[in-house]
Order: sequence, then structure tokens, then C-alpha cells
Amino acid sequence: MTDPLATGDWSAPTRADPERPVVPGYEIHSELGRGGMGVVYKARQEKHDRFVALKLLRDGALAGPKDRARFRAEAEAASRLQHPNVVAVHEVGTYSGLPYFAMELVGGGNLDQYLRGQPQPAPRAAELIRTLAAAIQHAHDLQVVHRDLKPSNILLSAEPTTNDTALVPKVSDFGLAKRLDSDSTVLTQDGAVLGTASYMAPEQAAGRVREIGPAVDIYALGAVLYELLTGQPPFRGETWNETVDQVLYDEPVAPSRLRADVPRELETICLKCLEKDPTRRYATADALENDLGRFLQGAPVVAVPINEAERLARFAARDGFQIVGEIGRGPRSVVYRAQFGPTKQVVALKVFAPGVCSREEWDARTARGGQQAAALSHPQVVLVHRTGWWDGAPFAVMDLVPHGNLTTLRGEKRYPLRDALHLVAQLTEIVCYLHRQGIVHGNLKPTNVLLAADGIPRVADFQPTAGLNSALSFVDDQDAPGVAYLAPELLEPKAEARLHTDVYGLGAILYELLTNRPVASGSTAIETRDTIRTQEPTPPSNFNSEVTPGVEQVCLRCLRKDPWRRYPRAYDLLLRLRQLHDDPSTPVEPWGLRRRQGHGDS
Repeated sequence: MTDPLATGDWSAPTRADPERPVVPGYEIHSELGRGGMGVVYKARQEKHDRFVALKLLRDGALAGPKDRARFRAEAEAASRLQHPNVVAVHEVGTYSGLPYFAMELVGGGNLDQYLRGQPQPAPRAAELIRTLAAAIQHAHDLQVVHRDLKPSNILLSAEPTTNDTALVPKVSDFGLAKRLDSDSTVLTQDGAVLGTASYMAPEQAAGRVREIGPAVDIYALGAVLYELLTGQPPFRGETWNETVDQVLYDEPVAPSRLRADVPRELETICLKCLEKDPTRRYATADALENDLGRFLQGAPVVAVPINEAERLARFAARDGFQIVGEIGRGPRSVVYRAQFGPTKQVVALKVFAPGVCSREEWDARTARGGQQAAALSHPQVVLVHRTGWWDGAPFAVMDLVPHGNLTTLRGEKRYPLRDALHLVAQLTEIVCYLHRQGIVHGNLKPTNVLLAADGIPRVADFQPTAGLNSALSFVDDQDAPGVAYLAPELLEPKAEARLHTDVYGLGAILYELLTNRPVASGSTAIETRDTIRTQEPTPPSNFNSEVTPGVEQVCLRCLRKDPWRRYPRAYDLLLRLRQLHDDPSTPVEPWGLRRRQGHGDS
């Protein structure tokens, strides 16, 4: 609910009303605005010869008993407060049996008009909320909870300038105020949601009226602080219902992720105010005021930042997942073992790093991947059951294959020749199936090959998650391990995986099984990328004397730089692997590789 007083811009043209009400003792000049319940007029209070904002019931004599009671409650709540940062109520009265009250006329506009979506410097934001917290503590001391704090209900006493001292805020619009020392819930039944969605505390958004207390104002102060720091409220959906859902179930994005210059301590204060659980917020507005004072003085603040593990656990819990432990991590993601509460099913939860892709790109991937997954039915394909977005980063929920991936199970050992051929042949069969369904994996590597208890491999991390670990910024040295398995064509800008990309991936897995080392390596991602682009793989037989010429030929053909010189189909590779598994000494193909100075001729 927005009080028409909250427009606060008295220099703007006001509406002339030919049927202005007559209130004894007041000379009404013009209408300033109207809201859902009241109308505010600019009027001269005759006995004090001063201009005031005079608020009357909008429907006049037609107003119902509940509207009259709520209006009186607002007047009584506001009139109890005497604080320099609360709009003063000069008089409460009735005329013709209808209530009215006269308020201080505040001429500097409201905070929403001043901000216009622009972030404010951290010290100014902290000082403003500190001032408001003192005003709200005064209200709480008098058993009044505002319940509708937001920028448009914060008036500024004079036209703001670049001088911080001109920003003197005053809290207005106690139309939703709740008296803690009376049974004020008679005007608001359980399940009723009153307030402005972007600034409502979760308990308020859920309509749990009897749980509403001072903590909702602490939350709202945090929401206003968030907007001061970032230029936007913590939650804002396309519809009112969507915003309420975000308030109830989402965590706010850390302000520093929207603006890198937000101080860590002030961000911690802000996020503490925005806790879903009221008991985890500041206990009082006074405690918030004091912590903001510490920040402004450069002293340590009381609020403790939430660590990343706890933050992730909260996001997961919102969607019904309990994180049990970590399975493994890569340069751009971490995989967790998690339990889905309603069914107790244990799943693999893959959480990507913030910035790995945009929300729009992820949504496009998941839409495309969902269509593709609907066509899949293969016991050796690890399906993605659910995808989503937490705290600026994507996640995917997959089947859990509990015995680990090929890298962890292999350890430091080379695979025996026939075992390596058999395993890669099984993987190639799976890839053939995917290709028949029109799906390219695009991210084949040992860590994406999961082994069940019986040793049968399963392939994970294809659409929609394939490629997110590959779409790396090559200036980041930590990405070197992930780059090592990229096909050369994927190093080009805006490259897309093709059928021959998976052939390269199968060759890279075979190479590592035979040699116990990746196809390419470097101390940095840039070095690894350059190796992939410019250097031919060292023949596997240089590291493993068991590798026969036929096996070496197959492996190196998969790894050719030119995609069109690899096996044209995964099925062609599968036939050759089966031949070699039956007899590793099978002669090389007539178009096979020539040895030249110890390197394959590509």
C-alpha cells in the first residue's frame, strides 16, 4: 500500500478538486494524491497558519467499518510516534463522523524518486539505513510495526543534492502498521498478504499474520539497503506472484555479484537482514543501527558472513535436496552426493561456477536438452533429471553412479591392452546410440565415464550440461586440466561439437588408458591449448610397449587435428576396436599412419 503522501513532490502541479471536502479548521488547497484507502490534500491549518498534508478516507461516508477501523489504526499508530525521522502527525480528528489526520508536509520527494534505479555509494547507503533503523526502533519501542517499508514510503525532507547532509529521510505511511500491544490481527486474517512484494519478509509474504513482528521491518530495511547498493530490490519477478515465490523460496544474489565495489562488511549486514528465518536477522533495529555504525567507523561488524557451503546448502534445501558430501570437483563445477527429501533418492548434484554461462544460455540448453533426453532410453546413459539456477549459477541433478569415474578408479595404473580396448568399445557403442538419436556428447573425457559395481561404464555430462566445463576462458591457469580433453576444433570461437568431436574424445580416453597420461598437457591453460593446436600426440607405444601398430594407428587416427581425417562415424571406430580386441596384432589399415621420426603422420 502506498500513501499518496509518499509522492512527496509538492512543487509538482496538484489537482484542483471542485468538490473539496470541508474540514473545520483547515483550508484545503488541492489534492496531492490518493491511494487504496485515503486521499491526501494540501491544506492550511488555520490555528497554526501552516501547510499540512491532510488525509481523509477516500470513500467518505461510503467507507465500510473495516476501512474506517484501519484508517483510525493508521492515525493512532502514526500519532504515537515523535521522532525526527518519522513524518509527524499534528492532529487526529473527525468531521461529519469521518476520521482525518493532519501530517507534516514533507517537500523533498521520496527515496524511490531520488534513486531512479541508481546505486548509491556504500557510506551514503549505510548512513541512510542507520538513520531509518533508529526511527524504526522508536516505533518498535512504542509497540508499532510498520509492515510496509519501501523507498516510496521514505520521504526526504528537502530536495536532495550531492551533499549527503541533505538526505534527511522520514518514514511515512503507517497504513499497514500493526500494534503489538493490541489484537490488531482482527483487521488482517491469517492468509492475507498485505505489503509490497519486493520488500516483504517471507513470513509476511506467506500470510502468517500471527508471526509478523519487528523482524519484518528489519527485513524491509535490508531490502531497501540492497536497493541502495545495487539499484534493484533483492527480488523482482515479472508478476506479483512470481516475486512472492522468489521471496519465499529463493536466496538473494549477493550484492557484490551485481556491483563489485560493495564492501564485504556492508554486504554481510544486508544479507543478515534478509535471512528467511526471522531469528537469524538482527534481533532489533537498534542492533542493526549499531552494526551500521561500526561499519561507518571502520570497526569490525557483528554480522558473520555465510560461507559458500552453507549458502549452497540453503539453496539446495529450498528445492528439497540435502547435500551429503562432495564427490569431486573440476575447474568449473563441483559434484555433490545429495538426497532428495520427498523420495529419499540419492542423486548426483552438479553445481557449476558462477559466470560459466548466462541464465539465457542455460535456459536454452536445458530446453534443448530436455527435448533430446525425452528420446533417450539407454541403461548406460546417465540422465539429467532436473536443472535449475541457484545464486547466479546453473545446477543439474543426475543419476548417482556410486563407484566413481574412470580417473579416480584407474589411479596411477595403465589399463591392460585388451581391457582398454574393451572399455572404449563399450563407450563407443553408447556414443553410437547417442548419435543415432541426433545427440552429440561433446565433452567426452575420463571424468565423465562412470563405472558401476560390475565395471560397466556409463556416460555422463552430455546435453544440457556438456560443454559448460569446456567453454573456458583460456587466461585462467586453473582451467588447464579441463582444456586437455578438448578437440582442436572446439578451441575456435563459437565452435560447436560435431560427430567427429566425439570420435576425438573416444581417442583421448583410449590414449590415456594406454599411456596413463592425457593427450595434451601444459602448466597453464594457454600452454595446453597451444599444444592441442600445434603438436601431434606422442605415439602411445613410446610409453607402453604393449601397444601394437594397429592399436596405435586407431588411437592416433581419432586424434587427428583435421576432423575430416578421423573416423567418419563412431560405428567405423567400433568395428575396428572389436577387431583389435579379438586380435591386437591385426594389421594396420592400408590407409594407416606412417611413422615419421617417431610421430604419426596426420
